[in-house]
Amino acid sequence: MLKNFDHALILREDDPLLPAILQVYEAQGIKNGTPTNKMKGEAFKTELATAYPDSRLVVTKETMTVEGMIKIVYDLLKDKLNIAKITFTRGVNAASSEFATKNKIDRCPWCGIALNENGVCPKCGYKK
Repeated sequence: MLKNFDHALILREDDPLLPAILQVYEAQGIKNGTPTNKMKGEAFKTELATAYPDSRLVVTKETMTVEGMIKIVYDLLKDKLNIAKITFTRGVNAASSEFATKNKIDRCPWCGIALNENGVCPKCGYKK
């Protein structure tokens, strides 16, 4: 699913450019994709975003800030992965969100990685 965001055009559904871009896609014959588009993800439609992989277009309800991206990614993957924490950075902007998990795992309070059997974080070295 996340392949849909790789080199895709990501616009809010209320973006005034969206209708014009779709007209250009139609005029150029690429609205339904091209044979050279090999980086297609699985199409999806959620409350927060809809992916059109053939067009390499994602239409969102959220603004594509790091906070908005966290909401969208969590919504897409929450039923597939046991997500404890998501962090996104873009330039100097950063955001993190922690989520309730389905199982009890000791996690590093700094980076969210599961602690090893000795209570040490394998990523940053935090010791419990």
